[in-house]
Amino acid sequence: MNAKKIITFFSLFFLSVLFLVYLNARGENRKNYHFVITKIIEGAKGDIIVSNADNEFRFANFNSYKIDVEKEDSLVKKAFSKNVFIYRKNEKTDKYNLVLMLNESGTFPIDWQ
Repeated sequence: MNAKKIITFFSLFFLSVLFLVYLNARGENRKNYHFVITKIIEGAKGDIIVSNADNEFRFANFNSYKIDVEKEDSLVKKAFSKNVFIYRKNEKTDKYNLVLMLNESGTFPIDWQ
């Protein structure tokens, strides 16, 4: 009987964690993002979170490990898009040029969300 309780507990715990990861990825997937990055938070594992005063992007469906993102870059992601685009401002022309395109690489495919 004890083994059943332990297996049930760990199964529920694992499913709860997966559900929370799914909800986070789903919420981020359904929003449009278009903002200039003013803050970059680098995690202990090398993953990053970028934000400005109104938005925060956690790369839930995308691999952010050691990507080249700087303050004043522009992040663009359309709702339900499988790509995130990072643009950098050219000092000479004052225009933004594409410097990075990330494809989806999350736990749950975007088509499921």
